[in-house]
Amino acid sequence: MLRFGITPIDENNIMSVFNRGKGMQSFRELSFSDIILDAVERGYHHCEITLDIFQILPIPMNDAEIQKLRDIKKKYDITYSAHFPIWSIDLSSPNKFIREASAESIIHSYDMFKKLEEDIEIYVLHPTGKLAAEIFSLDIPKKYFKLLTALFSGFAVQGIKKVIRETKIDRTKIAIENIDFPFEGSLDIIKKIRGSGLCIDTGHFLGGFSGDKYSTGDAIIEALEAHFDKLIEIHLLDYNEKDRDHGALGTGGFPPHFLKVVNDYNFDGPIVFELNYEKALESINFIKKNLPEIEVPKITK
Repeated sequence: MLRFGITPIDENNIMSVFNRGKGMQSFRELSFSDIILDAVERGYHHCEITLDIFQILPIPMNDAEIQKLRDIKKKYDITYSAHFPIWSIDLSSPNKFIREASAESIIHSYDMFKKLEEDIEIYVLHPTGKLAAEIFSLDIPKKYFKLLTALFSGFAVQGIKKVIRETKIDRTKIAIENIDFPFEGSLDIIKKIRGSGLCIDTGHFLGGFSGDKYSTGDAIIEALEAHFDKLIEIHLLDYNEKDRDHGALGTGGFPPHFLKVVNDYNFDGPIVFELNYEKALESINFIKKNLPEIEVPKITK
């Protein structure tokens, strides 16, 4: 059975817990474990923890909350992954001060949840940042394309190695996500960070973020089959002009056959909807309709 999960709260829906009358105090009073429990009671078997929110908002995370998260995992037999910070983060920056500060932010986020580390299956990481995305959005001559890809990949490897060196994190838990960067460069980073794996984000592929040649349904299926041996997590999303890379399945060009291949290959890693509950439910209904042979969680709302 495929293991579908959700990001119960992230930058896309964080304001849903904001109380205008209380202001920032509403975040200080927030119980993150209650948010996880709500996701589990809705029917999800996996939750991805967005580590950004604990660095930009005063959401408490202490030993008591960690223990509650551990208790929920045990009681409901669920699993966790975590997404390292991405806001203002650039591990591939040519500026060493920005690169090192970005690594420090990731190290801090790891340390904040260190007591939950045994329960976190995968840490998703964006290897590059906005500068690389801006540069590769330009019409770069072919003779410079490989050079620039190698340059940013090399800086990213330096930043990731700093994170590994200082946290002693198990490399096999690191999932390098395909993002606004040539997919070949991300694959090269995985090769150089031995033991790390791949997180395929279907919305990024379909939006052309990882290269125009990967922006069709057939192309992402080919990428899946070619690199399945590296795959340890999937971010399951569609792409459309309104929602961009965070669309519900069926609102863009997502190919249902992608999930058939994932199922046929007996993928056992987490498949995460980086969506709000409404769009996640829409995606689940899309799977039910187009792939009735795939068992999906019984979501209540």
